[in-house]
Amino acid sequence: MSTRVAVSEPVLSWALRRSERTFEEALTRFPKLGDWMGGNAQPTLHDLEKFAAFTHTSLGALIMPEPPDETLPIADMRTRESAAIERPSGNLLDIIDRYQQFQDWYHNYAREQGAEKLSFLGTASVKDSPRAVARRVRSLLDFNHMSATGTQEWRRDIVAALEGAGVLVMRSGVVGASSTRKLSTREFRGFSLYDDIAPLIFVNVADEPYCAQNFTLLHEFAHLLLGHSALSGGDRALGGTGEEAWCNRVAACVLLPDEALKAFDEATTVQDYRAAARRFGVSAEVALHRLYGVGRIGEEQYAALLEKVRADYGGDKRSSGGGNYYNTLTARLGRSFATAIVTSTLEGRTGFTESFRMIGTHKREVFDKLARHLQVV
Repeated sequence: MSTRVAVSEPVLSWALRRSERTFEEALTRFPKLGDWMGGNAQPTLHDLEKFAAFTHTSLGALIMPEPPDETLPIADMRTRESAAIERPSGNLLDIIDRYQQFQDWYHNYAREQGAEKLSFLGTASVKDSPRAVARRVRSLLDFNHMSATGTQEWRRDIVAALEGAGVLVMRSGVVGASSTRKLSTREFRGFSLYDDIAPLIFVNVADEPYCAQNFTLLHEFAHLLLGHSALSGGDRALGGTGEEAWCNRVAACVLLPDEALKAFDEATTVQDYRAAARRFGVSAEVALHRLYGVGRIGEEQYAALLEKVRADYGGDKRSSGGGNYYNTLTARLGRSFATAIVTSTLEGRTGFTESFRMIGTHKREVFDKLARHLQVV
């Protein structure tokens, strides 16, 4: 006889909301869902396990009488059109939890290697001039010696510079390796996880052009300079007060220092501004914000150009394509973290079971190919 499990309507509804599944969608997989929610029937343990997998929730949570109170573990800086976003999705909560686990592992690994606190962490204040902080960032990351000329090249160089400074950098558009659990850039664009030894930046790359990723990387780095973790999203406007606006201004000034603005002097059309902005790895929108902020273009011209830019983001979109699996895997894990995992495993300090779990594979072949891709062996 199949074991039946008592469930409650509030918990089942919570699981659907958390996973962004609709009742109608779930009903096609679980025809008796309405009866479970109405208290007219109870699911079998097997059915409830399948529902847990369908909604990406734990079985333990589904048998509770009331939904758990899930809160974000880091400061929430997100807004959408100046309004705070209230309820985090299951995808967002799970992606933060995943990378916190990665950070904890790397912290211990780095300590064993003799790592000490990174000196630049927590050295800034929102009272500091964004321009002055940006100059420090450009010096720390050696921006003046970067020779990138396109937004994708800038992203490569910025990621390498951040990793060289000791920051873990991870990028993905899905939870783990699940193509069905896509992250939404309307919900968040990135987050930073502060740690004295293993600070981490995650960028949500789902449908994001490279110029937007470049901005997010430096925006999150600004949060680390302030000395804490943060979840970011919303617009990239440079006006206003508060920490998010300050981080926006720092990121914009790093990518477009005052001396670079003369490159826009001859621009007249949206295409001109796009082309000039691309040279510095930024979007035309950020360039317009900077130019208006320092008085290089007037309010009327700024408003007209900004409207045209926002009406057509096609010029800033990144190219599509599947790409190389091991490039994608390295981006999800971060080169520093992936190299540490492979090295620690080959040295016998981390077991293959734990290593495979973090990498997201069950195959030794994937581990070996990743090791070769990272040039560890």
